[in-house]
Amino acid sequence: MTRILFLLLSIAVINLHLAAQSAAGDEPVENEFKATAVPEKWNNESAVIIGQKTQYIFTRLGSGKRYTTVVRIKEYIHKRIKLQDKAALEQFSTFYYVTMGKDGKADYQIIKADGKQVDVNMQNAIEEENDIPAIYKPIYYRLGIKYFKIAIPDLAVGDIIDYTVNSTIDWDMKDAGIGFTPFIFSLANTYPTMYQQYRFVMANGMKVKFRGFNGASNLKMDAKASVFGDKESYVAYYMLDKDREKTTEERWSYELRNTPSVKFRVIMLADNDPDSKALGMATVDRQFIDMDDVYKRFVGAALYRTTTVNTLVAYTTEYILKKKQDGYLKTEDEVIRECYYCLRKVFLEMYYKGPVHSDMEKFMTGKKLYKKVLQQEKKDGQQKEEREDEIRINALVFATAFRTALAAQGIQSELFVYMPRKLGAWRDAVFLEELDFVMKIKRRSKTYFLEAFNNFDAFGSPYSYLESVEGYSIGYDEPNKYYRTPGPTSTFNDNLDRQEYTVRFTDAMDVINIDRITSLTGLEKGDRIGVANLDREYLARDFEKYYNAPSQKKGSKKKEDEVMDIETSTGYNNEGKDERIKERKELMENEVKRLFDLDKYNDVELISDGRFGDSAMLKFRESFSLKKLISRAGRNYIFEAGKLIGAQIKLEQSELTARQTDIWLSNERTIENNITVMIPAGYSVDALEDLNMSVDNESGSFTSTAKTEGDKLVISTKKIYKKNFDKKEAWSNYVAFLEPAYKFSQLKVVLKKK
Repeated sequence: MTRILFLLLSIAVINLHLAAQSAAGDEPVENEFKATAVPEKWNNESAVIIGQKTQYIFTRLGSGKRYTTVVRIKEYIHKRIKLQDKAALEQFSTFYYVTMGKDGKADYQIIKADGKQVDVNMQNAIEEENDIPAIYKPIYYRLGIKYFKIAIPDLAVGDIIDYTVNSTIDWDMKDAGIGFTPFIFSLANTYPTMYQQYRFVMANGMKVKFRGFNGASNLKMDAKASVFGDKESYVAYYMLDKDREKTTEERWSYELRNTPSVKFRVIMLADNDPDSKALGMATVDRQFIDMDDVYKRFVGAALYRTTTVNTLVAYTTEYILKKKQDGYLKTEDEVIRECYYCLRKVFLEMYYKGPVHSDMEKFMTGKKLYKKVLQQEKKDGQQKEEREDEIRINALVFATAFRTALAAQGIQSELFVYMPRKLGAWRDAVFLEELDFVMKIKRRSKTYFLEAFNNFDAFGSPYSYLESVEGYSIGYDEPNKYYRTPGPTSTFNDNLDRQEYTVRFTDAMDVINIDRITSLTGLEKGDRIGVANLDREYLARDFEKYYNAPSQKKGSKKKEDEVMDIETSTGYNNEGKDERIKERKELMENEVKRLFDLDKYNDVELISDGRFGDSAMLKFRESFSLKKLISRAGRNYIFEAGKLIGAQIKLEQSELTARQTDIWLSNERTIENNITVMIPAGYSVDALEDLNMSVDNESGSFTSTAKTEGDKLVISTKKIYKKNFDKKEAWSNYVAFLEPAYKFSQLKVVLKKK
């Protein structure tokens, strides 16, 4: 979930000749970029970054004697890389680049071993729709981003590639606001780096918010590159980093927490701000985030009254009061849970049947990235509906509606403001834009953290981005109430993936018929829940259960109390259901194809939709047949039983002995497989010793058993990830249970002819 909440004030003056000076071709090239040799210690590396420079210049455009509201941002990127083996030739055979604005461009040159320079014609570059390799990504994304690619022919070992990217965007403060996105980036590269520089140029009257982490280089002022004058001046800051070893990309690693990284921002003061006049040059602010500022910024998130909020609260309050009067809701915990589900129902009914279909209501109630969806639809010339698990209520609307609905029942709730785990601990927060929020309710038995829901979120279900975060709670029962509190952590019992197989062989012993029941809870439901519920039968159940008979009361005429008339009924006219059922089957079939060699996919049946209940379990049954898991061996047959537990992590040789960074897993989890194989008549199974394993330590475990029960072979496996974080020194614990799990997936069973 991403929310950018702007803080900055305004923009001061930069000398205009600077912009012309840094135009393409005028940018000074450091001597480090002229190097062709790399240190001997890196001769065996696939590639070496000789130099890389990234520079951003902010200038305010003038018109006559006055400044306009337009800010011009110039981006300059220069990289020089030596290719030292065939793998590097493959890696860099396509050049990708990213531009901002309308006039971005790239220049690309190849320096051969004999010194010959070859210019690549960049007019052949085409736009790329997919994501691009990390080495080509800039550290700043803002306005008019486009990806491009071009094939680079005839590369040879020993070549040096040298390219620059220039972009310019004009940002009108009247339309786009006055806040610039912070720079948050890592200094680490997947190739050794001889020299890298990051440079930021800004005007007098500006401040810099900066902090470095994990041994990152410090920010320094470049006095020689700065200009100071009575009326106009600017100042340059830079970071230099040299002789940096490569960082190996490791599984379960957060880059910003494990590598040298930087958080940087220019704070531009208003022209009439006294501080602006007092500053002769930009200053560096290394202070921690201020909790009073956090409170002021976020307290209003649950005070956002709109007509949409009023409608949600009015309907939910009426429903809850009726259920309490009828004796169905007896405890506060039941009231809290039913408030959540009733709000979800009203939102979905508004979305699918009512006024939410207007453009404004879609945006206000949270159709994900709705403006971008409209732009894409216009570009493609066709209407596209987003996935149903992307239809999420707006976070401000949810926070206010939920808090208000609970307050109407005398129940207090809080706003939990947290630092996303991948960005750091709370002490690492530098910008308010890094923070996010959810609702929080403290009960005696449990504290609930509730995200703005989508179609399928269940009450109290965990969210991966909330796992073990740090933050503050903001209370609404008294002014200026906030206090430090930890975020939630789910357990491996909360997040379950269980597969139950019944396996039968055909008479021809060439394919196997599978009946499989999948049960998923917590974070393991993931994308599966949206596909499993694609028939939309859940809407009919919601609309019936949370139905309110139309009220005869007229709504208040006060604007702040306005309530929309919404279409409410006990059912849902499920048009297109047959087509969606067909699509669901195709999507489920593709998931089986991803793991196995599918012969035929027969059917899928939803048992439990995963949207209600204490465990909110998603459960469905499938029937299909698989090829190539059984093969003849003389009079016997070999059955690749291990494959049925799904793809297991195969550790590379380099992973078996060393770990460079700490281990950040998304969550604890349990993965179970229970397989019942019907042994064909006339055959027996023995020598099952290799299928029995047991590894258990403080980080995780893997256990498996195999036994015969009459004419059945019963195989069970369980893999548990017991932590969501471990120090790198504990990596051997993970190797200890990951290796046997992979080994099991490769094991085979011999069906012997009696």
